[in-house]
Amino acid sequence: MKKYFFIVLIFAVLAPGLTYASENIFYMSHSKEQEGIVSLQNNATKIDIIAPQFYEVSDKLKLAGGLDENLKQAIQQAQVKNNNLKLMPLVVNTGFKQKVIHSLLLSTKAQDVVINSLISVAKKEKYVGWQFDFENISYLDKNLYSAFVERTAKALHKNNLILSVAASSRSVDYEDTDAFKNWGGVFDYARLAKATDFVSLMTYDDPASVGPVASLPFIDSVLNYVKGKIPPEKLSFGIPLYYWGWTLNPNKKVNPSGSYNRLTTLMANNQYQAGFDAALSAPWVSYSYGNNQFKLWYQNQQSFTDRLNIIKQNNFRGFSAWVLGVEDPAIWPVINH
Repeated sequence: MKKYFFIVLIFAVLAPGLTYASENIFYMSHSKEQEGIVSLQNNATKIDIIAPQFYEVSDKLKLAGGLDENLKQAIQQAQVKNNNLKLMPLVVNTGFKQKVIHSLLLSTKAQDVVINSLISVAKKEKYVGWQFDFENISYLDKNLYSAFVERTAKALHKNNLILSVAASSRSVDYEDTDAFKNWGGVFDYARLAKATDFVSLMTYDDPASVGPVASLPFIDSVLNYVKGKIPPEKLSFGIPLYYWGWTLNPNKKVNPSGSYNRLTTLMANNQYQAGFDAALSAPWVSYSYGNNQFKLWYQNQQSFTDRLNIIKQNNFRGFSAWVLGVEDPAIWPVINH
């Protein structure tokens, strides 16, 4: 009996799907650097990868940018608390200019210069690798972008560096919209997933939404579309930490990137109503100011937990959260490390 019980325990530990470990990626930005540093210091042990958006391909098609000393010191201090904390900066096309990324994709010579710089800087600064966050790319450049990612991944892997891609989401093969033609349509998810270490899928900024940044139905449609294209172990589930604010009657977006600190200030200074839309998995706050009515859709512990459950149920690699410093502090207790 004891022997049989022991065997069952071993099976329970090793059986696929019975254990789960998530890779927790948090982005940092210039505009929220100080708030992000405070959050990083307070929660370093629950972060696996810190990903600052501090590098760019310039108009001259050169790698530019870097971490300032304040941020470097903060990350070093965080790594003392969590010696497994990795640093993986983002690279963007400056100003998300379509002309810049198109020019880069047309020139293998310029690509070689950028790739060599990525390798050199990563080795010097002890980065684990890079994430491409090139956005506002024409869907007509789909094959060119995939080829560039493949060339870069091959070169970085030879130097023991990782490459991941932040990819805008879509749920159709084609549609005549700006969201498809200049944002989501360029990403060949299967090809990118095969070439890179993982894909951070931006399951947020629903272009058709008149409420939450990313509702549960929107997320479901995106995940259903990429199923079979991105292996679960290579899919890092994008989670927005900011809120969207709207005026009512007419419904018009007035704040596309609000922070939780700003939300609490508004609640402290106005009479408000609050609720949670279970069908959308989104909390909201509404209030009046002057002759206007406002409604804010944000991310709290309950909605964040819903998204963690999606990750666990699908055995995804983990999550990529934008952006550190704007989050509801209540999310941290539900994050396992």
